[in-house]
Amino acid sequence: SFTDWHDVRKQFGVDSIDTTGAAQSKWLNRAYDKDFTATSAISDESVAMTKYFGFSAADADWEAYAQSTDGAVLVLRMDDGADFDTFAKNLKARGYKEPKSDDGVWNGGPDLLSTIDPELSPELQYVTLLRKKHLVVTSDKLAYAGEAAKVADGHGDTLAGKVGNTTDLAGKTDHPIAAVLWSRDFACSDLAMTHASAADQKRADQLIAAAGKTSALSGLMMSMNAAGVVTVAEQFESGSQARENLRARAKLAVGPAVGRGEDTFGSDYTLTSSRTKGSTVLLTMKPHDRSQFPLSSIYDGAVIFATC
Repeated sequence: SFTDWHDVRKQFGVDSIDTTGAAQSKWLNRAYDKDFTATSAISDESVAMTKYFGFSAADADWEAYAQSTDGAVLVLRMDDGADFDTFAKNLKARGYKEPKSDDGVWNGGPDLLSTIDPELSPELQYVTLLRKKHLVVTSDKLAYAGEAAKVADGHGDTLAGKVGNTTDLAGKTDHPIAAVLWSRDFACSDLAMTHASAADQKRADQLIAAAGKTSALSGLMMSMNAAGVVTVAEQFESGSQARENLRARAKLAVGPAVGRGEDTFGSDYTLTSSRTKGSTVLLTMKPHDRSQFPLSSIYDGAVIFATC
């Protein structure tokens, strides 16, 4: 998942970073109401992170958060004026064990983190400060923290390197303020209709069959811009397969929201554009009511238009 914190702050005129708890909470609450924080892993604890560590959503350029079977990793690209010496002093003051090298892992662990603040995310147990790249990399596992930091620093195998279409998929939308990406066919299980009841699954099978040709996804991304417009990018094995899927995917995107307790996706969104770009189907969806959380209301649970 990705959050453009620089753009979020820009939307509320937060030009000079105010790190006081009250001021930060105010614009974070406004950002929540706009659904800008939908994909963030730190929005609820940003004030505490500022207090204890000095780095947070208040002074980050962007945030990327990733999960795998081996662990979870948070990457913050800090603004150019960020003081990494202060970050290091804060970590040391909080009890983190200082690494032998500048780009090593600051070792905290679950016991230490709970004494600092029990509400802090487990992904803050281990921290790496990559000064030259202006990155803060954190994880819930010590080994994973070191591995992720090496990749973030330009060494090791990236997701994009292992799954060649990931970079292509991520580049399909311009300037998202928030986005979430499912690699390979993970969306097929994460957003599967198996999350719905037996009756809803049967109804979904009927709707999918009636919609037309559908193929398994090889990647999926949902993103939202500052205006609340959502773009769904569905990736397939080839351009011909994407073209075969276009009509059915568009039809499902405005049809009944089976398994979600809603009438139709079309009652909440207008499908303003449906097209293919290479091996990807692009669906642009404009919410009828911006206050209904355009992105977070569709990226979880049973999502029929993401069927495989």
